[in-house]
Amino acid sequence: MKKGSKILFTILLGFSMLPAFAGKIRTEGSAMLSSGYIWRGDYVCGANFMPCIAFKYDNVQLQTYSFLAIDDSYKEIDWELSWKVKDFTLYLADYFFLETGTGTLEDYFNFRKGETTHIQEAIIGYEPHSIPFCARWFTFIHGDWLPSDGKPTFSSYLELETYHKFDSERTLSFKAGSSIFKGAYTDYTKDFAVIHLELKYAREIAFSGFSMPLSVSYVINPDWRCAYANATVGIKF
Repeated sequence: MKKGSKILFTILLGFSMLPAFAGKIRTEGSAMLSSGYIWRGDYVCGANFMPCIAFKYDNVQLQTYSFLAIDDSYKEIDWELSWKVKDFTLYLADYFFLETGTGTLEDYFNFRKGETTHIQEAIIGYEPHSIPFCARWFTFIHGDWLPSDGKPTFSSYLELETYHKFDSERTLSFKAGSSIFKGAYTDYTKDFAVIHLELKYAREIAFSGFSMPLSVSYVINPDWRCAYANATVGIKF
């Protein structure tokens, strides 16, 4: 069985088991509109639509989401599996990038080295309940290779965040992200670089049966000497 077929079989097997846990699984959905998609200091695309669905069972969550550029210049389809243990959360994520002219959705099951537009990432997060702080370490484990010799680089990213909750609806946060070791974030040229500084104000207005998240943010990439402003609005249900 080919690798892509194995992955598809595993996904279908997982969904076939959902009815056995249906009574304990919580399902959540959201649909967001954003003025721009800024990812770890990089401006990926302009105005975009982001649908998301998540399945939660005890401390385990599986969610899938997409970034769809309004002008159809960019598409991204992702999924993320997470497991929370006390103050720590472990993640395994898959990102599938599809820019105009670089491939089709038929390439989704192509995981071959040098051809795939997938990137898989392992993540560990730490968020203590006693203080408003969280830290996350991200490392690419597949799909990230040096262009010259095809060796894996394991590009890594460290993110630190602190926040202040004014009340149950309003939050002000500050996030700092850095490229660790030589990796894709700095074109494999620097061992360390601060690439994402973000100040964000968010509010979530609750209604009966759903809520409306709103946010505005200002992002600086000190390494590239560029800045972005962003706004997001949507619904969660």
